[in-house]
Amino acid sequence: MFTAPEAPEGDRALLLIRAAYDLLDESGLEGLTIRAVLARAGLARRAFYERFQGKDDLVLAVFDSSLRTAALQFRDITARCEGPVEALRAIVTGIVVGQLGQDRLGANRRGAALSREHLRLAQTRQGELNSALEPLLDLIAGHVADGIAVGAFRRADPQLQARLVYNLVSTTVHTVLLAEEEGIPDRTGREELAGELWQFCRRALAA
Repeated sequence: MFTAPEAPEGDRALLLIRAAYDLLDESGLEGLTIRAVLARAGLARRAFYERFQGKDDLVLAVFDSSLRTAALQFRDITARCEGPVEALRAIVTGIVVGQLGQDRLGANRRGAALSREHLRLAQTRQGELNSALEPLLDLIAGHVADGIAVGAFRRADPQLQARLVYNLVSTTVHTVLLAEEEGIPDRTGREELAGELWQFCRRALAA
């Protein structure tokens, strides 16, 4: 799910975020230090503190960038779906299966690190995490509302339903990522889990 952003030349904030992605892939949370990020980005310490107050701000920027990128990717994917039910299935499956076709061990290590940080920052920086999640939650809520309009889903608050779906799926994925942190993810197992989660969500939403 998490995709590193492209960093236009001269955009130092994105250079720092890109460096953080690479370090998380290589060595997980332990390798994500301000010194290491600056060395990887080829920037001076001043460049970091002109943009972030500390490491937590950088991690939040990683979340914000990756979640907004994911929302754009899912928007493109769901635009090709036949209807709201298929669109929601695509989002749930995409979150669970993730980027298994890439450097799978690196993606797992990064995913586990971000899962740990997500749980911690949800307590200390909840407002900023919620802001980062808004584009994806709004996309899910839009498809829930469309499903209600065509009679596929029961009448309910789309925003609340979107948050319930996301929380269920993301919490399950966090658990899987932490369990697989230093191993190769099981594609078949992930796909089966995605199917089970989608069936649970579909029954919960159904009219």
